[in-house]
Amino acid sequence: MLLIKNGRVVDPKSGLDTQADVLVDGKKVVKIAENIDAGDAQVIDATGLVVAPGLVDIHVHFREPGQTHKEDIHTGALAAAAGGFTTVVMMANTNPTISDKETLKEVLTSAAKENIHIKSVATITKNFDGENITDFKGLLEAGAVGFSDDGIPLTNAGIVKKAMELAKENNTFISLHEEDPDLNGVLGFNENIAKKEFHICGATGVAEYSMIARDVMVAYDTQAHVHIQHLSKAESVKVVEFAQKLGAQVTAEVAPQHFSKTEDLLLSKGANAKMNPPLRTEWDRTKIIEGLADGTIDMIATDHAPHAIEEKEREFTKAPSGIVGLETSLSLGITSLVKRGYLTMMQLLEKMTVNPARLYKFDCGTLEEGKAADIVIFAPDEVRTVESFESKAENSPFLGAQLYGKVKYTICDGKVVYRG
Repeated sequence: MLLIKNGRVVDPKSGLDTQADVLVDGKKVVKIAENIDAGDAQVIDATGLVVAPGLVDIHVHFREPGQTHKEDIHTGALAAAAGGFTTVVMMANTNPTISDKETLKEVLTSAAKENIHIKSVATITKNFDGENITDFKGLLEAGAVGFSDDGIPLTNAGIVKKAMELAKENNTFISLHEEDPDLNGVLGFNENIAKKEFHICGATGVAEYSMIARDVMVAYDTQAHVHIQHLSKAESVKVVEFAQKLGAQVTAEVAPQHFSKTEDLLLSKGANAKMNPPLRTEWDRTKIIEGLADGTIDMIATDHAPHAIEEKEREFTKAPSGIVGLETSLSLGITSLVKRGYLTMMQLLEKMTVNPARLYKFDCGTLEEGKAADIVIFAPDEVRTVESFESKAENSPFLGAQLYGKVKYTICDGKVVYRG
């Protein structure tokens, strides 16, 4: 048995926020109360620490198969545990893509060896061709939890509609990366700074919010569920809000970098601040935070995207987009949202636990008696300097940053899988 003593126990699902002990036996939480006496149980003193459900990230890239020089499932799992995550969902833009049952089974077999829960989506279209929809029913039966062509926007509206109809038929949903390539210039650079500092046409706002507008209205028409990935524009938040009020089944996520920093970070951090969609303006950042606060944006997801050092050191416009994010996500949420009064700790954790778990109907994201012993214990007021990562990659603009929030323990299925 494991006894966590004297922590601030926070559970967004039940609304519990109190000082208590948590007793774990096997893979389950068996008791939450004050002054629990459990004899010879292993004791963790959580005085001054938050004890919360293990974090859930629905958007990670672990690069296996085919790109394991960047990351693999094992190092991705280590990074997740270090960040307080006990459940993650991998995207399907591997090589080969996860478009068939054989590749999916290979990935899930590898994932099952790790100490945290690792799920995977499959692609919406075969090998990201944008035209031929995969076998949704067969892939779901083989273990896929959803569908996304993340990284490659679906430009064909007819295919989007067919995919939504098929998703509805199979009681699932599709997740979409929204950047219309016909309205974009060089990816990874917001249009303002691209023009002013780099004298190129960058990634435009209209490429994002116009495609979101199309897809949420297709969702409204089909009454299918669509999930919008990594919003970055103020207008995008408004479009999602409009669709939700209209009655469309629309959920949305934002990445920590988009509520923490702006396009100016490119000037000091170079390609390590280059991502798709790009960092935007202070106005966009503010409106994203408002969307988090009012519930328009349901959840926070890292879009953890590892790259090798030599890839990021290429000429700026040719360096790949994406940053690692699992090990800084909680700290950025505390630093940029909680400490500045935009969200309470309960609201932050809601968007990092129960809401993403609910999206996929996972039996996790809560800290309750009788439920899974997936737990994160962290020091919300401790300032840490970001110095290194468990991930195979280090492409982060937050290296060297001082952030609030340090993960002390990550517990999955009742076992300590990380000590900070």
